[in-house]
Amino acid sequence: MERRVELRASSESGDTMDDPSEDGLFLMLGDIEAGEGSFLIVDRLADASGQTYAQALRNADGSYVVEYRDGSADRHYGTVVGDMRSAHRLLTGWAFDVPGWQASARWDRVR
Repeated sequence: MERRVELRASSESGDTMDDPSEDGLFLMLGDIEAGEGSFLIVDRLADASGQTYAQALRNADGSYVVEYRDGSADRHYGTVVGDMRSAHRLLTGWAFDVPGWQASARWDRVR
């Protein structure tokens, strides 16, 4: 029986990783820190609409815009964090349903 992929991480550079670990996401963000693209998207593949994801975009000043969307435009939120490690903590919190992950940042609705 083939194992079902639940998450897929994709970077601007074209790299993808199925069911990435916390370390895998850290390495992909490290590539962004090294200048290989500017964003990383983690899709929850069980959502057939393709609208359940989290993403991180590196700004020129080294900060990150982190967003997550839970299936519809009215459930799309974003925040800005100061560094890659903070972005990683939020992405992995979302990806692995870590209890309380949302409470570690102030989220604004993305319109």
